[in-house]
Parts: sequence; C-alpha cells; structure tokens
Amino acid sequence: MSRLPFLLPALIVAVQPMAQAQPEGEGRLLYQFRVEHLERNVGLTEDQAKAVAERWARFDRELFEKTREIRNLRAQFNDILMGPGTEDEKNARVKPMLDQFVALRHQQMNLRLQFEEDIRAHLSPAQQVRLIVQVDEMQRRMLEVLRQGLGNRPGVGLGNRMGPGTGGGMRRGGR
Repeated sequence: MSRLPFLLPALIVAVQPMAQAQPEGEGRLLYQFRVEHLERNVGLTEDQAKAVAERWARFDRELFEKTREIRNLRAQFNDILMGPGTEDEKNARVKPMLDQFVALRHQQMNLRLQFEEDIRAHLSPAQQVRLIVQVDEMQRRMLEVLRQGLGNRPGVGLGNRMGPGTGGGMRRGGR
C-alpha cells in the first residue's frame, strides 16, 4: 500500500521555496518520514537515520538555493534572447551569465557528491547501497507525486523549467 497520497503535503514542502518561512510542522513531517523510511528500508539505527535526515534537509536547502539561482538566470536568458537586439548584442549580454550558469550547475553536482559522501561516511557497505537506492527512489517518487499534483496547474508544471509564464522557449534573432 502506498503512503504517497498521505505524504503529498510533506513532499511539496521539500521543493517549495526555502526562502519562504517553512512551517515547522510540515518540515518536521518530511524529516520524520525520512527517519522512519531510513530505519525501516535501509536498516539504519535511529541515530544514523536522524543524522542522514538532518544532512538531507541541509542538502535540500543548499540545492534549492542553487536551483533558484539557475532559474533566475534562465529567466534572464529568456528575456535577453527573446528581446530586442542583434545576435552579437545578445551574445555579449549572455556570455558572463553563461559562465555563472555553468558554475552553478557544477556547484549543484558537487553538492550532490558531497551529500552522498557525507551520508555514507559511517555506514556499512550494505547500508550504503540500500541508502543510495532508497534516496534515488524517494526522489523519483517525490517528482512523480509532484508532477501528478501540480502538472495541471498553469505555469507550475515541472516541464516548464523557465518559470511561470515564460513558456520555456527561446527564439533566435532580434525584433
């Protein structure tokens, strides 16, 4: 039996803007779900599960911040590329932002690698494998629930990576 419908509010909290004040109860619900899931499905002790869940929450916050910065850059890219100007003018305006974008993508990858390294540090090899599989599975299920729950709302679908109202597309050429 799937607990996903029950967990939807907690799962949405995991991807909501962290800049907004997150209610303690909802964040706590996700933390508690992770602790219980890690104990039951990975075989971690309560202390290990709590340590992993706390590190996971920090990873969520750090990753969200990088994702927010990338989303802002994408919106700026879109404004520039769809706005007036020649291709050379657009190239000149986008180039420094492109370097920043690539750096942020690298930082995201490094955050993930550091997260995995940190949470595996004090686990047995079998626990490490189960943990890696469970983290990937939980994230996949969260995205699936979010797509189902948010996919029908305009400007909110996960396929629209450029942000609400932008349509996500870029056009070549000037106006």
